[in-house]
Amino acid sequence: MKVKLIILLILLVSFSTLFSDVLNYDKVIRNLKGIKSYEKEEFENSEDDFKNNAIKYPEDPRLHFNQANAQVKNGMLEEAEQNYKLALNNDQFKDRSKALQNLGNVKFLQKDYKNAIKNYRDALIENPQNIDARYNYELAAKMMQRQQQQKQQQEQNKDDNDDKDEEKEKQEQQQQQQDKQENQQKEEQQKQDEKKQNEQQKSQEQKLKEQKKEDAEKMLKALLQKEKEEMEKEKQKMSVDRTKTGKYW
Repeated sequence: MKVKLIILLILLVSFSTLFSDVLNYDKVIRNLKGIKSYEKEEFENSEDDFKNNAIKYPEDPRLHFNQANAQVKNGMLEEAEQNYKLALNNDQFKDRSKALQNLGNVKFLQKDYKNAIKNYRDALIENPQNIDARYNYELAAKMMQRQQQQKQQQEQNKDDNDDKDEEKEKQEQQQQQQDKQENQQKEEQQKQDEKKQNEQQKSQEQKLKEQKKEDAEKMLKALLQKEKEEMEKEKQKMSVDRTKTGKYW
C-alpha cells in the first residue's frame, strides 16, 4: 500500500512539472530565439522577441532584463533604464548585481558618471566579487574627474580668443575619440563576459539535469527492490499457509 502511494505521488509530481513546462513553452522558445539573435548581433530582432515576451509575461523579471540588454545595443538607453528598474523592483529577480552594473553602463554611455558610479557601487554591495563592476566603478570615477576638469577648463577659457577656442575644440575631439575607443574596449569586454557567463550557466544546467536523472533512477530502483522484497515475503507466507492446511492452489 505504501509503495502504491509513493508511486502515485511521483506520477502527480511528474504531471505537475510537465503541465508547467507546457504553459511556459512559448515563453522559453521566444526567449531562446531572442538570445540567439542577440548572439548573432541582430539586436533589433532580439529586442522584439524579448519585448513580446515581457509584454506577455510581465511578472518575469528576467524578460525585462533581457529586453534591456538588447535595448542598450540598439541605443535605446532610456527604455533600457526603465526595464532594468522593472527587473530590480521584482523581489524574485536574482541577478541584481549584474542588472545594477548594466544600469551603471547606461548612465556611463549617457556621460552621467555620478549616477554610473552610484549604480556600480550598489552592484558591488550586492556582489563584492563582481570584478566588472569594480573596474567600471574606477573607470567612471576617472571619467567624472576628467569631466569636472573639462568643465573647469571651459569656464577658464570662456573669455579667451578664437585661437584658444580652436585649441579647445581640438582637445574635445581628441577626448571624444578616446572615449569612443574606451567604449569599444568596454563593449568587447562585456561580450566576452556574457559569453563566459552563458557557458557557465549551460554547464550548471547540464549538471543539475544529470543529477535529477540520477536521483530519479535511484528512487525507482529502491521502489522496485522494496516491491520485490514484499512479493517474496508474500510468497513465503502463502507457502507456510499451504503447509499447515495441506492444501495447494
